[in-house]
Amino acid sequence: MSGIPDSMHITEGLTKLVVPVAHSARGPGKRQGRVFYNEQMKFNRDLTIMLLNALDLSGKEILDSMAGTGVRGVRIANEVRKDLEVSVNDRDTEAFRYIQENARLNELGNCHALNSDMRCLLSERSFDYVDVDPFGTPVPYVTSAIEGCKRRGILGVTATDTAPLAGTYPKKCARRYGARSIRCPFGHELGLRILIGYLVRKAAELDRGVRPILCFYADHYFRLYVGLPESAGEADRSLSQLGYIQYDPETGSRSYTPERGSEMTVGPIWGGSLYDRSVLDSMDVNEGLAERARCEKYLETWREELDVPYFFDNDELASRLHASPPPIRRLLERIREVGSASRTHFSPKGFKTDLSLAELTEIVSDIV
Repeated sequence: MSGIPDSMHITEGLTKLVVPVAHSARGPGKRQGRVFYNEQMKFNRDLTIMLLNALDLSGKEILDSMAGTGVRGVRIANEVRKDLEVSVNDRDTEAFRYIQENARLNELGNCHALNSDMRCLLSERSFDYVDVDPFGTPVPYVTSAIEGCKRRGILGVTATDTAPLAGTYPKKCARRYGARSIRCPFGHELGLRILIGYLVRKAAELDRGVRPILCFYADHYFRLYVGLPESAGEADRSLSQLGYIQYDPETGSRSYTPERGSEMTVGPIWGGSLYDRSVLDSMDVNEGLAERARCEKYLETWREELDVPYFFDNDELASRLHASPPPIRRLLERIREVGSASRTHFSPKGFKTDLSLAELTEIVSDIV
């Protein structure tokens, strides 16, 4: 048994863990107790394992910078390459005890528990992969995390403040991220792209570019995995992929533009791809994952998802025509007769296409 009071043993993926008895089981959750553990984030952590297993990280140094119980970092040390050197850090002394216990429980010689403020730690050391998973916004930690990534480093970031980014609190989004958000049917994609755009601008201040590897929305959070190539040219290339969405709530029309236009523009946002297609092709859904079926479903969707910086909603289109929504599979078949279309991971009723709203409206009208 663990020597930590009010703790319990669980297994996540292939890893044995000690976590607090009082912990969040779903949603963003309220912080319960001193050391935070959210059971619903198993899917998030599974994807970290899948992604790192798909990358060439032989002998690399990994940092789980705000680890809580250490579950992500300990799983990386146990379920990815054994020649990784994984540092698992939290500034809270009780969290540090959990990290030590979880490394011991899995007999991990490549897992090192640290007890430091991540900003202090990253002012002294750098890593090949840095993971930042705060309770809320990542804004206070982004600059330190970028500086703590090595020349060809990779950064993983979670943001659970989806409401400001997706348009529920636009003033807070403007303060935190320097961007205009708006409530709309595709607000979660705008929120994710605003977050990436913010990261691009912060990285450019340090002469670094941003290359998305896997960026997505799920449950109550946004998650980014990005490469941070180091040069002024890379920074300029990334900045050139920022733009704005023109959106008219009255008509539902939307389009992407590289320049700020009327007062209806939203952004700045990242207008490029959310994925590195070659990495997606290399990712495997292993038997030992905690949420294997869900990982498989998302991976299939990401591999097919079009690189269009917004999506349409089936219910939204039908509502504007005062009709019942058609079966989405039938709708996509009709769209593909004249253009491109794909499902999107942002919404089970959403889809991406290169057709205009007017063309879509005509197709929906014919079906319904």
